[in-house]
Amino acid sequence: MGIPGLLPQLKRIQKQVSLKKYMYQTLAIDGYAWLHRASCACAFELVMNKPTNKYLQFFIKRLQLLKRLKIKPYIVFDGDSLFVKNHTETRRRKKRLENEMIAKKLWSAGNRYNAMEYFQKSVDITPEMAKCIIDYCKLHSIPYIVAPFEADPQMVYLEKMGLIQGIISEDSDLLVFGCKTLITKLNDQGKALEISKDDFSALPENFPLGELSEQQFRNLVCLAGCDYTSGIWKVGVVTAMKIVKRYSEMKDILIQIERTEKLCFSKAFKQQVEFANYAFQYQRVFCPLSNQITTLNNIPKAVTNSHAEIIKIMKCIGSVVERESGVRKDVINTKNIDHKVHEMIAKGELHPVDMASKLINRERKLKARKLFKVGLLGGESNSFNKKVEQPLVDTQDVLSERENSLDNKNASSIYMTSPAAISGTVPSIF
Repeated sequence: MGIPGLLPQLKRIQKQVSLKKYMYQTLAIDGYAWLHRASCACAFELVMNKPTNKYLQFFIKRLQLLKRLKIKPYIVFDGDSLFVKNHTETRRRKKRLENEMIAKKLWSAGNRYNAMEYFQKSVDITPEMAKCIIDYCKLHSIPYIVAPFEADPQMVYLEKMGLIQGIISEDSDLLVFGCKTLITKLNDQGKALEISKDDFSALPENFPLGELSEQQFRNLVCLAGCDYTSGIWKVGVVTAMKIVKRYSEMKDILIQIERTEKLCFSKAFKQQVEFANYAFQYQRVFCPLSNQITTLNNIPKAVTNSHAEIIKIMKCIGSVVERESGVRKDVINTKNIDHKVHEMIAKGELHPVDMASKLINRERKLKARKLFKVGLLGGESNSFNKKVEQPLVDTQDVLSERENSLDNKNASSIYMTSPAAISGTVPSIF
């Protein structure tokens, strides 16, 4: 969830802004970041697998804020996880389970106040939760996309393509991917902090980020630690800055570290750095203009011509569904990718993890399960079948009123529409 210690070093260039600054512009929204924020209000229900509409209500409130400020949202959700991030995901999963056990013990003991703190720490944001938001977006013609893998490179890609003018997120990793305008710490009044890549040159001499090349920036965060590397013990971003300013190449950095007794790194660190460089540069993204899987930046031919490098890079950018076999494989040639399948994933129709099963929103699934149990107990199978066919993410279940909706065809296809193309059209809730 970002580079430890990076944002404090950028304090000098952080600007207090109102989102009014972005009136009539399109901003990408880190969907999972908002879901994390929203989960605090319904952590118990989420962990205990109980129905709740609170996280959807949070989204609606935020979207209404953007409406008032005449800002067009473009919501981006995470897809599948990457092999290169396995160690991070495993650590987070373990911590969530530990917190869940503590939460349940405290709850059982009657200490519900303290239990809630641990319930909040044990929430796992899922594609099924994202699907609940997607169904709302479809209904109200709000642009969205499910990234093939991580949302960060997907949002940066949209920015590179000119489809958005800034990114709302709490993740400083975005700056390493190449984000130009990061909007963070957004409050309910529309106030936020803006970090612009163009302002890096104004940073002080002790942290001259604007003087670094993109490769040096990646080296810096690898040394300090990020989602892809464990970092080097006792090395934070300030120390890492001193190191990369002295030695521009990572191989030289590691040679010098090996020669000193002051610093050390794990056996896996060298490979982590190599993988991180690939992940930051070439992750898979989905292009909403061509409706095809592509990469954040073009992969050099020197890499694609080497079988050994292809094996490495696939661990960092993600495997995809092969067009001929219909099986998930390490495919490097985009012509061999089943782009239709990945379009359905981007649309939120297929589950982004298994890339095969239908994605069903969390509340619909829980409601169907409840109806099924009622049917088993009461023998009302026909009644159950009729009920589960009804749309279970109806705004009538969430709001006290139902706003005007588009037909399903238009609503379901809007995610593919360039915000620029609909600049003259205000979505139904806007």
